[in-house]
Amino acid sequence: MKDTNIPDIDHLLWSISVNDDEAAYRSLFEHYYAALCLFAKRYIEDRDVREDIVQDVFFNIWEKRKSIATNISARNYLVTCVKNLSLNYLRKQGYIQDYQKKIIDNPPIYSNGEEDLYMLNELETLLERTLAKLPPEYRMAFEMSRMEQKSMDEIAEIMGVSVRTVERYRNKALDILKKELKDYLPFLLFFNCIS
Repeated sequence: MKDTNIPDIDHLLWSISVNDDEAAYRSLFEHYYAALCLFAKRYIEDRDVREDIVQDVFFNIWEKRKSIATNISARNYLVTCVKNLSLNYLRKQGYIQDYQKKIIDNPPIYSNGEEDLYMLNELETLLERTLAKLPPEYRMAFEMSRMEQKSMDEIAEIMGVSVRTVERYRNKALDILKKELKDYLPFLLFFNCIS
């Protein structure tokens, strides 16, 4: 027997997308946030990280509400978004851990020792802080393109936008990063972080 107290998820997403319905958005969040956090546990153990990912999904729903197809299954859409962001998080964590281990095990030939490694860590922190300031779609496009080596087509599919939009997001991110990190630009270019 269906619980009549829980609103129809497809109607909620449709109302958000078509009518900019804030009440429907709140209802969607209130009724499905906990379930999506539980679903994210399939991929991520850390509760805070799971909650952040699900909050990002809801943030993206509101930000991109006009581009959400109204004829899709809302349940599948939400689950797919949580799954993709969870996998992206795990992939990124793996890259960071692999990179740090590689640097420790095999210091780069340009390294003069601890001082250079400290500078590299400082630069990574600065890059991470700058990325955190970017609009979410710029950051997502940049990270998937540069750090995860995804193609523009793959990124467009994940983000639910056109390839041109992904290119615009990535290029805007690059422009902002170049401006914010101008003092470190030669160093970043050397490591192909920004180009």
